Amino acid sequence: MKKSWMRSLATAFAFLGATIVTPSAQATTIDFNSASLSSVSSYSDSGVTFTPIGGGSFSTSQTPNGTAGILGDSGNVRQPFHAVIAGGAGSVSIDLGDFNADSDTLFLSIFNSSDVLLGTITQLIDGAFIGMITLSLSNPSIAYAQFGSTTPSLGGSSVYADNFTYTQVPEPSTLALIGMALLSMFGFGMMRRRADA
Repeated sequence: MKKSWMRSLATAFAFLGATIVTPSAQATTIDFNSASLSSVSSYSDSGVTFTPIGGGSFSTSQTPNGTAGILGDSGNVRQPFHAVIAGGAGSVSIDLGDFNADSDTLFLSIFNSSDVLLGTITQLIDGAFIGMITLSLSNPSIAYAQFGSTTPSLGGSSVYADNFTYTQVPEPSTLALIGMALLSMFGFGMMRRRADA
């Protein structure tokens, strides 16, 4: 009797775990490879809108990895970027880097819809560094992210950004279905227990 009930409960938790993992595993990556931007003030792709913090414009440019990324235009102060995610996200990552031009403190910050800072991660790169570094943060309440360099030199946040990746959090309706499935499995286990008794 007890083993049957425990088996049903274990099955329910396994089902719940599989259901929760599936939505969070579906990441969206914006790689800017087909964007071909030139001096734009904003760009939207896959539910994310990118703008320079404080105004200005940006273009796509070749990153140290040899792929297309975004960079503030050289005619303007190169501002960090602001990325608003439609529907919110549970995690965000961005590749940031430079061509040994100067030292930079790379950063990624995430905020909720009330403009409350949820987290920040930084990474110092020295003037000899050539390449890209991935910064990542997670929180179930991400509404937007900001990224770039907090050590402006040579006219501002002169770092390249590429591969903006985010995962959506499950919608309330999905969570309700998960809860109903768990209750159904639990109820089925209790019915089997009574039948065995």
